[in-house]
Order: sequence, then structure tokens, then C-alpha cells
Amino acid sequence: MGSYDLVIKNGTVIDGTQVPRFFGDLAIRDGVIVEIGANIPTEAAAQVIDATGLIVAPGVIDPHTHYDAQINWDPYCTSSGWHGNTSFVVGNCGFGFMPCRPGDRERYMLMMENTEQVPVAAMRTALPWTWESFPEWMEHMKRLPKGVNVASYMPLNSLLIYVMGYEAAKTRGATTEERRQMRALLNEAMDAGAIGFGFSYLNDMNSHKDIDGSPMPTDKMNVEDAYYLAEVLRERDEGVIQVLCELVSGVRNRHVAEELARISGRPVLHNVVSASDARPSHHTSVMAWLDECQIKGLNIYSQTLAFRVWGEFNAIDQTGWQMVPPFKEFTHAGDASAKVVLAANPGFRARAREQYKPELMHGAGTPIESWLLLRAAGAMAWTKYEGLKISQIAQAVGNLPVDCFFDIVAASNGEADFRSTESGSKNPSYVAQLLKHPRIIPGTSDGGAHVKFFSGGHFATDNIAWLVKETGLMTLEELHFKLSFLPARILGFEKRGALLEGYAADIYIYNYHELDYDRSGYEVLRDLPGNDRRRVVRPVGIRYCIVNGAVTLENGKPTGALTGRMLDNRKRTRRGQPQPKAAVAA
Repeated sequence: MGSYDLVIKNGTVIDGTQVPRFFGDLAIRDGVIVEIGANIPTEAAAQVIDATGLIVAPGVIDPHTHYDAQINWDPYCTSSGWHGNTSFVVGNCGFGFMPCRPGDRERYMLMMENTEQVPVAAMRTALPWTWESFPEWMEHMKRLPKGVNVASYMPLNSLLIYVMGYEAAKTRGATTEERRQMRALLNEAMDAGAIGFGFSYLNDMNSHKDIDGSPMPTDKMNVEDAYYLAEVLRERDEGVIQVLCELVSGVRNRHVAEELARISGRPVLHNVVSASDARPSHHTSVMAWLDECQIKGLNIYSQTLAFRVWGEFNAIDQTGWQMVPPFKEFTHAGDASAKVVLAANPGFRARAREQYKPELMHGAGTPIESWLLLRAAGAMAWTKYEGLKISQIAQAVGNLPVDCFFDIVAASNGEADFRSTESGSKNPSYVAQLLKHPRIIPGTSDGGAHVKFFSGGHFATDNIAWLVKETGLMTLEELHFKLSFLPARILGFEKRGALLEGYAADIYIYNYHELDYDRSGYEVLRDLPGNDRRRVVRPVGIRYCIVNGAVTLENGKPTGALTGRMLDNRKRTRRGQPQPKAAVAA
């Protein structure tokens, strides 16, 4: 009889491979599942969890997050960590902090705030900036105590700026020498553990805007430069490419994903497909395109934002609508007081009335008309309209919705809170149709980003509650395969994502009948560095989160265990010698 660090007894095991559930025990030693059986003895176990009546499932893997900064002050990457997420990928959409010259640090943080709405004050307080190169950043991350696993793309915005300089990266393609440097740096990063590279290519239609309102480098880049870097992955025969090249609002650069897959021969994660009640043909067209790509031999997967989402925001914090002309001007007006002044300015109001088009807002949230006034925040004349949509309020006061909104903003000094009501699809059949497609994976939580007006870490909890418990459109076996094992296979995380002997013990345990979350609104916490606020969603019914064999969260409370590791998908050493393809770098 062996000794174990942890034995999980009497659970209903959903192993992530789509094998039907079974009742049994799991034994864990040194971070690995070493035995699965029906009656594993517990006498020599250091810890025993009685999972009677509970689901035992592989930890969720989210390939699309922006925890690049937050992991430095929140080792469990909440909200996501609370919801059974045990492994994350950062460096998405081309954003990150490496490589970075010392003189560019402030600009990188300002870009991250403006594009992903990570508060710059928190970054200034918490980022140690002990690195310049990707390998130096990786060493920092290996040493950083963390309760989750992390993998990273090489972020192409950072790479372009590092090699070409800020202005050149935004105005021209790379020279032959600059391409050579980028190639060398990408190889260096992948030797150090990068899992590939990530970027966005949405031209002018991306809500990711620089601090001056202009597109980020990769959105306007010479896309041939990205194709050139794809050749690096082909030569190495390893790595993944993440490309944000499509939005439900209309921009479609699918040809870029196809060419990246053709050149690299590697998996390409196309972002993003969503179900839209207003545009139901969008998601079906993506599914048909993925089928065509498979016939062509192109290894493309799409990641979907397919769960019940909403935004809660005030006009000062919200910056995700920068592609819409009146809001772009408002976003870049200055500090909070300047924005309040602009909101009341007759000239701006005239421009807003002329330029505002509800259909443009589908790519930047939802139309003004659909927003609820949650809290008038001291604007007494508007308090009686709390809980009504802007369209209803506008009708009641005899004004246009855009004027009504800015009236409330001005009267409340920008502190009034609103809630979107038309985010995502309300049709579970559309969402299940997406998630059942063999080349679509869930997620796109954007965890760590947009923290003052959005929280998406609850996607796995919502998928289970909505599609299994409430509608029966999917099974737990189907969902946990999509939440864990399939992304692990795409990303090259060997021996992760499933509950099998010899696999890493990344697990969460929950009460299926209780599993849920508060849908009435976000909880506001003041736990960012500098006491700044963020909005979060807590789960109900999740008992344990286990990372590399140690219980990190029990009923949502940290245990103090910080067993997270850096993950990679390397096949070779720097010298080209074969090595075991391990998912763990440190």
C-alpha cells in the first residue's frame, strides 16, 4: 500500500475525456494522479476529501485571459480561480509586458490600461519590472508564488515595439533586419517557455485603442510580418498562434487565420465567435468556415464567448466603446472632471446626436437604448428612474436616448452606474450549438481585464448551470471535455486537462445541484493595489480547487497553498536535442 498526499473518496468522476461518469476515488502523490479506483485506502493519506454526492472534474483551462498584471498581486487569479479555473494563458491579443525596454515601461502600462482596462495605478504599485526580455520575465514568473498554472504567448505588440520602436511599429512594416531580430527573439522566448505568439488584427474596428485613440500596432501591421513569424513555429514544429481577427459586429479577417495555419502547420486559435440573437447567421457562418478549414487540412479552432454576460459601468471607467465616434471623443477627453464637463457641453452633445448609431455599439457593448440605470449616484432628479432602460427614461422625459444618457452622466458627476441588457445571446440553443462544434472551445473570459465594468471568470459555472442543469442541451461529459481536455490538447499541455493516472492533479470539486452564481449583479471589491475597486462574480457550490495536487481554495477561501507552475509546450531544448514533452517548466 502506497502513501498519498491526498485521496479524494466517493466522488462522481467526470474525467474530461467524454468517458461516461463513474463513482470512485483518486489518489494523488507529488502533484500527480497516481491511482484511480473504487476503494483506495486512506490510512497512509496525508489528507482525505470525502466527495460523496459531489462532482470531481478536471480544472478548467482558459486560453484567453489578461492576468498578466493581476497574477502579481492576486496569486489565485480571481474571479476565475474561484470558478475552478486552474490554468490560464496570458499574452493574448498581442498585449503583455515583455520584451520591454526600461524606458517603455510606463507606456506599456498605459497601453494595457487603455486596451484591457487594467488600472494603471495598480500596475505601477505592483509590477516589479525586474525583466526586459521574455526569458527574464519567465524567470520572474517562475519565482512568483502563485496558486494557478500560467502559460504565455509572445505578445506581438510588445515584440514589434521592442524591435522597431513605438512610432515605426504603428506606421510601417518591418525591415529585413527587423524581421531577423523578431525571429531571434521569438525563438529565444519559445526556448524559455513561450507557447507561441498572440496578436489582434482588426484594422480600425478594434475597441483596443492606444492612449491617443489610434489603433494598436498589430491591428495596422503588415500582416506578412506575422506570416514570417509563423515560419518559426513550422521550423520548430511546436507552438500555437492566437489571433483576434473577427467580431460579431462585422469585421472578418478569417483569411489571416487560414494563412497562419497554412504556413505554420500548427494550431491556430481564431478569436472570437459569439452567438448573437440579432445576427444568428454569424455563428453558423463561423462553424461552416471551420468545417471548410478542416477539409483544407488547416488546424484552426475558434474560441467562443458563449455564456451569460453583462456589463456594469459608469461613464468614467468604461473605455471599451472607443470605435464609436462620440464615445471615442469622450474617452480621450481627460480625467473624470473633464469628461463630466464634456458630457454637458452643447457642442459635444450636437456631435453625439449626429454621430451616434445604435448598430455600431454591438461591437463595443450594446446600444445606449438598452442600458439600465442601476444607480443615479446623487443625481436626485434621476433617482426615480432607477431600474428602467435608457429608452424608457428618454421616452418619459421626452428626450433622445443619447442626450438622456449624458444628462445623467453630467448630473451625477460621472458616478451613475448602468447595466447592459443585450450582451451575448439569450438563446441557449445557439450557445449549445457553438459549444458542440468539434473545433470550438469555450472561454474568452478576458480574466484580469475590464475589471471596473466586466467579469467573465464565471464562464464554466454558467455553461454548466445554463446548458446542463437548466436546459439539458449538453451533458457534463461534453462540457468538461471542452473546458479542460480539448484546450489542453490544442495548447500542447501534456498530461493535463483530464483525470487520468499519470496526469497532473488539477481538479475542482463541486455540488452539481447547488452550482450557481449571483446573477443580480456584480460584487464590488476594493482589493486592488492602492485600494482601487473591481467587479467580481463568486460561485455557489464549489467546494475545492486543487492545483498540482494541493488544495488551493476551499469554499472559495485561500488555503495558503501556492503550487501553481509555468506551463509550456516545448518539444526540444535550445540545442535541438529531444526532451520529454512536459507541460511544466518550473
